[in-house]
Amino acid sequence: MDPKKLYLYALDEATKIVEQVEPEQMELPTPDTEWAVHDLLRHITYELAWTADIVVSKTVAEVGDKYDGEFLSGNPVDVWKDYEAITRAAVEACDVHGTAHLSYKDTTVGEYLIEAGNDQLIHAWDLGQAIGVPVQFDEHIAEELYHYALARKVELLSSGLFAEPVEVPESASMQIKLLGILGRSEDWRG
Repeated sequence: MDPKKLYLYALDEATKIVEQVEPEQMELPTPDTEWAVHDLLRHITYELAWTADIVVSKTVAEVGDKYDGEFLSGNPVDVWKDYEAITRAAVEACDVHGTAHLSYKDTTVGEYLIEAGNDQLIHAWDLGQAIGVPVQFDEHIAEELYHYALARKVELLSSGLFAEPVEVPESASMQIKLLGILGRSEDWRG
């Protein structure tokens, strides 16, 4: 799996959805049960902003409180686009063999880009579900991410960041399987 290609694909998909968020949708529920659209948008923008620093091997201490507080003031879509441009350039230029200093471990930039790309892609789906815009993953990328998540299933569950996996039929598409292993269901509204 090419980490840069994966991340930039996920970034493109997330951007397509973020650009469609309307101000009146900010309080809509999302598949992330603890977050409304505004909260989810803030989360993915925060993660996006950090990515530009992480891929150039900055430590958490070096970045400091740069992204603390409410940085979605103004037009959240414009804020996203600003960070999207900065992060895209940083990812395109980064060394995937460099070190990514995360708050919980050091890893390679390539490994981090796979994690971050997976997160952006899944949250693009979450956001799309909330605002009524379908998100269809590339089948090959969904399959690669599914196997990546499957190999880390115990680690993902123990992180506390994901809901219990959702059972899906063996005949389900790779997108549905990926969503299921990450605790998401197509009928999340119940």
